[in-house]
Amino acid sequence: MGRKGIQPQRTCIVCRGKRAKGELLRLALDDNGRVYWDQRQLHHGRGAYVCPRPECLTGVKLAHLNRAFRQRLSADSWNRAIVLVAALKGCEAHL
Repeated sequence: MGRKGIQPQRTCIVCRGKRAKGELLRLALDDNGRVYWDQRQLHHGRGAYVCPRPECLTGVKLAHLNRAFRQRLSADSWNRAIVLVAALKGCEAHL
């Protein structure tokens, strides 16, 4: 029997809740070490997943990202407003 219909599970870096990968927003690092929203979830390397709930989206902190990416990010590598606005606009497009 195949595993059709089973999606990989990921954990939100804020609430630590587990959900199907497709239900979460994926954050990744670009070549310059800056955090961006990986809309298609195809960027190679480590990713950080966040629930699309407002309390999780607004609760992302640099400490969460440091733990998820397993490295110390500089304060200017994470611009919460730019990343979250892009993610929210992308979510609206799918509604």
